[in-house]
Amino acid sequence: MEEYLKKYHEANKPARPVVESYHEELDRLWGRKWGAQSEVGKLRSVLVHRPGLELDGNLIDDPIWYGILSKPDLKKAQEQHDAFVEILKKEGVEVHYLNAPSPAHGPYSKVNPRIWATRDPGVVINGGAIISRMALPWRKKDEVFWARRVAELGCPILYTVNGKGTFEGGNVVWIDPKHVCIGESIRTNAEGIAQVSRIMREVGGVEEVIVVPIPGYLENLEWPAGGWAHLDTIFGMADVDLALVYPPGLPYSFIEKLLSYKITLIEVPPEEAAKEACNIVALAPRKFIMNTGCPITRKKAEREGADVIEADLSEFVKSGGAPHCATGPLIRDPGPFL
Repeated sequence: MEEYLKKYHEANKPARPVVESYHEELDRLWGRKWGAQSEVGKLRSVLVHRPGLELDGNLIDDPIWYGILSKPDLKKAQEQHDAFVEILKKEGVEVHYLNAPSPAHGPYSKVNPRIWATRDPGVVINGGAIISRMALPWRKKDEVFWARRVAELGCPILYTVNGKGTFEGGNVVWIDPKHVCIGESIRTNAEGIAQVSRIMREVGGVEEVIVVPIPGYLENLEWPAGGWAHLDTIFGMADVDLALVYPPGLPYSFIEKLLSYKITLIEVPPEEAAKEACNIVALAPRKFIMNTGCPITRKKAEREGADVIEADLSEFVKSGGAPHCATGPLIRDPGPFL
């Protein structure tokens, strides 16, 4: 503190503006270097939500409307989530809880059975949080709970998606801190991508935003006819040069783009893509947590030198997600660059 007093305090003279950049004084003003602009840099701090009554199958009166093909078991889901959190803590990750009400819901539904997916209501870039604007009626207000909690933790809020834009954090997958992929889907539209991209470039220093169109559904939700809501269910980074992909969900031009960056692609088989094999959360380069029941993908990853930790999140797969969806990164190391 003395250093800055000497620098900015001139005795008996009016104070002059501080002209340091926002990023230079981030930790002095906001307590920490907030930012998770990587998929594979060492994971330091995350936001999670332990399932409450909103995941009680007895309260989910119209599963198809909620995008659920098999009703979850709340007790089992809570046990699985607790075990998952223990893995994170054992690996040195700081874990914060969303602290949403139980049952959590917004103005358009009685329950929100996917509020456990703390990846979606926002994304933390270098400097602070961008708040999502959820697309589906039963997920509305996720972003409110999320914004309140990250603000309570001391993370600055840089921007909130507005207007006609929709955006969900599950559609963001970082290649490195300068290159980011954003899925355009039923949950994230072009207007939302344009808004988020601008902040990522201006504040986060992103140089390239790769927009990835994703197939969606009309009425049939049966897998795979229902398409995919988020990019992170069909594409996951294990290291800056290693990725898991499910090609039927991705444009071939995107596959070519990844190959042009010399990224080794592990092709996930359909039966394991249905178990969210791509939806990994990395703890560090080439070390990640994956849902159980994906032995083919696991062996392929291990042959590429990956350290794979399994977590049983089968109750969460029922509503379309796994480790990546269940974590909202607040702080990560930058990790390797292309």
